[in-house]
Amino acid sequence: MKPSSFALFFLFAIIASSAKAQFVLDVKGNIVVNGGTYYIIPYIWALGGGLGLAKTGNEACPLSVVQSPAEVDNGLPWTIMSPLRILHITTNTRLDFFAVKGKVPSCVPVPSKWTIVEGDDGISCVPVPSKWTIVEGDDGIKYVKIRGFKNTLQGWFKIQKYNSIAYKIVFCPVNGDSCRNLGISRDEHGKRFLVITDDPLVVIFVKVESSEVSEQVIKNVVEA
Repeated sequence: MKPSSFALFFLFAIIASSAKAQFVLDVKGNIVVNGGTYYIIPYIWALGGGLGLAKTGNEACPLSVVQSPAEVDNGLPWTIMSPLRILHITTNTRLDFFAVKGKVPSCVPVPSKWTIVEGDDGISCVPVPSKWTIVEGDDGIKYVKIRGFKNTLQGWFKIQKYNSIAYKIVFCPVNGDSCRNLGISRDEHGKRFLVITDDPLVVIFVKVESSEVSEQVIKNVVEA
């Protein structure tokens, strides 16, 4: 293939890929901003509240991402961020989810980034940047945690469109396996964990105003 032909093919590939992606919108119809802070709450109001943190098992501080059982509780504010230098989030963007400083206990590493971890060992609460992770528990369920585990599963999160106004969040492992849905699994005590599952948690995004983020309030943290 000639260089000019290759360049043209590459350009068309980029355009085709971009055409498939759609901007992610918040509940007011505004485009979700890269680095913006949002509450993540269920699309159906009667299915519980927003996402927060809980201390479980042998964790020294709240590291498990959970759903509040109360519909009136928006949970914690989460910063949605892509490593790409883009202004807005689309449905094919690789993402990290971070807890907001001042909204979590001091033992939680901030920024606290979602990850996926295998096993329950190697837990720490060192004050280093953290994000959502995935952890496989003794029961075989892969839980969403915030970073602080040595055995984090490698991959990234994406937001995918579920219907005209709602979305689901998926985890895509680096080994090439298909992206998997994040949904809710309840333990024997009724605690609602965010996990990898076939049944997705369908969510909407509510923009957090700067005045809310600046408040040093921890009331939305779910204690074990």
